[in-house]
Amino acid sequence: MTVTVIIRKNTYRDSVILMRLSNKVSELDGVLQAGVVMGTPTNKEFLKALNLLTEDARQASPNDLVIALDTKDEKTMAHALSEVDRLLTTRVSKDESKIIPKTLDSALRKMPDANLVIISVPGTYAKREALKALRKGLNVFIFSSNVSLEDELELKQLGLEKGLLVMGPDCGTAIINNIVLGFGNVVNQGNIGIVAAAGTGLQQVSTLIHNEGFGISQAIGTGGNDLSKTVGGIMMIEGIKRLEQDVETKVIVLISKPPNQEISERVLKIAR
Repeated sequence: MTVTVIIRKNTYRDSVILMRLSNKVSELDGVLQAGVVMGTPTNKEFLKALNLLTEDARQASPNDLVIALDTKDEKTMAHALSEVDRLLTTRVSKDESKIIPKTLDSALRKMPDANLVIISVPGTYAKREALKALRKGLNVFIFSSNVSLEDELELKQLGLEKGLLVMGPDCGTAIINNIVLGFGNVVNQGNIGIVAAAGTGLQQVSTLIHNEGFGISQAIGTGGNDLSKTVGGIMMIEGIKRLEQDVETKVIVLISKPPNQEISERVLKIAR
C-alpha cells in the first residue's frame, strides 16, 4: 500500500463537487481509499475512518483542500493524483460559462422571480453572502459550515424579522415543494411535513416515509446548531409554525441531534 496526503492551502472547492470527485477516483483500478475534502473537523473524522488522517491532514484548516489517497503502488498513486488534478481543473466550456451568473445581482437579473438562495462557500464568507440575500428579501439555504453561533443567531433573527427562512448554516438537506436541496433523496409528495436539525435524520425519515407509501409536503432543514442554547431553536419554531399553516401538511415530524434541554422543552411546548 502507498498512502499520500497533499495539503493545498487556501484552496476551496464545493463539498458536493469533492464528493463526486472522490467517488470517481475511488473507482480507479488500484485505488484502495480516496478522500478529497476540505479540512473541516467533520471531514477529518471521515479521513480517520479511512485510515488517511496523517499529521499533515490533522493540521489542515477548514479552508485547506486535503487530497488523501491509498493505492496499491506508486505507479497507481501517480495516476490517481494526475486524475485528481484533471478533475479539479476541469472547467465548463466557454459557451456554458457565458450563462453562469457570477454575482447574486446578475443571478437575479436572469431569475427575477427567484425567492431562495443556496449558499455553499467557505464558512468565513457565508454570513456575508447570506446577509446580501436576506436584505434582498430572499430565503436562504446555507450549506456552508464553520459559521459561529453568534453569526447564525444574527442571520436567523434577521430572517425572522423579514419573514424569511434561514435554513442552516451547516444545513445538509431540505425538500421544498418536492425539490431536494443539498443532499437528499427524491421521495413521494404527500401530507407529512418535517422540520429537522439533522440532515441525515431528515434523509432517513423521509426515505422511510416514502418506502411505506406516504409522502412529504415540505421538509425544512434548520442546521444542526439551531437547538443550541445560543440560537434558541429559532428556525425549528418557525418551521413548525409554517407547517401548521400549510394546508397540504396534516402531520408534522420533528428531528434533531441531541438538543439543549431548555430549548427542547420550549420547542415541544410550542409543538403541543
